[in-house]
Amino acid sequence: MRVLRVLRRLIVIDVTRTLIYRGEFVVYMLGIVVGPAVALLVWRAAAASGAALPVTMEYLVSYFVLLGVVNMLVSSWLAWWLAEMIRLGQLSTWLVRPASVFIMLLANNLSEKLVKAVILAPMVGVLGWVFRDQLRLPAAPGLWALFGLSVVLAATITFAVDVVLGALAFWFDDIGGFFRLRLIAGAVLSGQMVPLALFPEWTAGFIAVQPFRFMLSFPLELLVGGLSASEVAMGMVLQVGYTVAAVGGAVLIWRRGQRVYAAVGA
Repeated sequence: MRVLRVLRRLIVIDVTRTLIYRGEFVVYMLGIVVGPAVALLVWRAAAASGAALPVTMEYLVSYFVLLGVVNMLVSSWLAWWLAEMIRLGQLSTWLVRPASVFIMLLANNLSEKLVKAVILAPMVGVLGWVFRDQLRLPAAPGLWALFGLSVVLAATITFAVDVVLGALAFWFDDIGGFFRLRLIAGAVLSGQMVPLALFPEWTAGFIAVQPFRFMLSFPLELLVGGLSASEVAMGMVLQVGYTVAAVGGAVLIWRRGQRVYAAVGA
């Protein structure tokens, strides 16, 4: 209960801070919507020109309309921030506090998402209205509940991976290379740039089990359809497994890193 009270208070503080930059967040959220909208127009043009796509246009419309929302909900940006705290010695101020630094990082993540959701919702609503003729969303409450669980698991994996990347600063002065590699691999393999259903057939086995799928694409696949009951069950098992592995790896690396932390620059 004490942790929850601290988290609630930090979220309130961070929401107040975030509202200072509301104009910047509007521009940022607009970019999140415009990207998928442009990609959708490109695929619609390709289909109109006779390109044989492995999925229906309803699948693509639903995928790209929801992409911005899900991408925002599962996103994390703490890796670079955490690395800077370690490199500059600012982590020391949190190590001596009764609350964990991860409560602060989680509060920042949740508070920004609250503000982003308010800004993003009407934009996505407009995008959905424009493509309403081909937008298909499930009506089954159970599927939406499974989608919500999958989003939480995807966000947890992303958060834990960012902790691992940030914690590398315990051993490396610059994690920029690791950070950029993760962004590039994530953008391609998570379905952010191209839906995984459009990848070549010979990559299907790898694409179905690789971890980046469960950080973004899998929750979307649950809503837009195309998965059998066995594929949904296997996907949930894999996502839970990746969540446990990511959180366990983050805890292990963080504890090992604290042993070599020298508070340089503090």
